[in-house]
Amino acid sequence: MKKRILFIGFLLGIFSISNAQDAVYKIEFISNWSSTTHPNDYPSGSAHWSPLIGTTHKDAGAFLELGSIATDGIEEVAETGGTTKITQEINTLISAGMAYEIINGSDLDSGPGTITVNDVGVDSDFPNISLLTMIAPSPDWIASISNLKLTDASDNWIPSISVDVYATDAGTDSGSTYTSNNSDTDPRVAIRSLQNVAPFSDQIIGTFTFTLQQVLAVSNSILENSFSIYPNPSNGTITIKNSSTVLVESAEVYTSNGRKINAYNKLTDQRNIELYRLPVGLYFLKINSNKGSVMKKVVVQ
Repeated sequence: MKKRILFIGFLLGIFSISNAQDAVYKIEFISNWSSTTHPNDYPSGSAHWSPLIGTTHKDAGAFLELGSIATDGIEEVAETGGTTKITQEINTLISAGMAYEIINGSDLDSGPGTITVNDVGVDSDFPNISLLTMIAPSPDWIASISNLKLTDASDNWIPSISVDVYATDAGTDSGSTYTSNNSDTDPRVAIRSLQNVAPFSDQIIGTFTFTLQQVLAVSNSILENSFSIYPNPSNGTITIKNSSTVLVESAEVYTSNGRKINAYNKLTDQRNIELYRLPVGLYFLKINSNKGSVMKKVVVQ
């Protein structure tokens, strides 16, 4: 796998921010799979990609690594494009505190093309990302990225990362052509690269790109510990609780890509905020006080 890490100079110092912040990324999978780059038995007329799915996670929550054994969820994606089982597996990681949230992208109804996922909220405690999408039709072949860290050696969010990937065999089916009959591999074998393995060539199958859209700063530890919000996740109403002598002045709600959508002025130390009209998703509540501001993540479900 070849990595190309591009640092964008005009972004100035806005992204030289420590891992005390969360951020928003745009994710793209740019497919290089075509009859030109992979001419051997290319399935013209039926080539497509399944929905992209994955998560951000801690190191110990990594999966999809070459040499590892596929889970039931990876098998389902690799063989059918389905995401039910892997969604359950990611939710288990989230419940265990090992992953942040599920990342869902669209499918692609052609071989070459681009899958784009905008406004992906990432948490500084879960800086690694893993994603996959099925090469379809195929026995169990995927394009994937595993355990890529979105922060640099100083724990700053990296402005832009581009990673070339080769086709990967999930090790769950023994078919050797795009339209092979189902032939379960039992027991499963290790996930492996298909670079230069028929029907693939020495060309990449695609490129994953990650572009930092916004860093959502939080304040110092005193302010961070002064305010709490509950319940979170919320069905529409949250309460700001102030456990300090800092005076709450106002609050603002932002989408995950940094767009302000509501403001609440003249707040008291404990105040309900109504979010019930908002679509399900991740939001950020900026609490303004006489000592500064602090940003809190809010999940509306």
